[in-house]
Amino acid sequence: MKKTTLTLALLAIILSACSKPKPENSTESTPPNEVTATQPAAPETPASSSALVVGENTENSLDWNGEYEGVLPCADCEGIKTELELKNDKTYELSEEYLGKGKGNEHKVKGTFKFDSENSSIIVLDQAGDNRKYFIGEGFAEARAVETGEAITGPLAAHYKLKKQP
Repeated sequence: MKKTTLTLALLAIILSACSKPKPENSTESTPPNEVTATQPAAPETPASSSALVVGENTENSLDWNGEYEGVLPCADCEGIKTELELKNDKTYELSEEYLGKGKGNEHKVKGTFKFDSENSSIIVLDQAGDNRKYFIGEGFAEARAVETGEAITGPLAAHYKLKKQP
């Protein structure tokens, strides 16, 4: 009799230790795969990742890496043929050729970039890239004012976009 009572007591302790406690202030139960407005779903991340992705932004929702090309306006030449390659490791290669200026007017730099902390749709190149800013959209990169990150306005505003290459 003692063995049966002891076995039942141990079994009750083990089973109660395995059950999940209910929140004290909750009157409804939510199925594990259902999300409520007060309980946001945790993003799925690899087990080896220690970073937690919070919300969507350009960095985690757009296919931003790749090559962008176009001809940007130039004050004293026919235009600046620009190629910007953004790589997954947040490095870039920027190539600019000043059209109509003859040979030797090509400028190439490599460096790193980061997504702007105030506007995640804007990347900022490092010192090698003169801290230039680009707005990253679906299929394009748009040059922005270096000081403010604001869109360039005026009659040539539409010419500050680089198209993503397939």
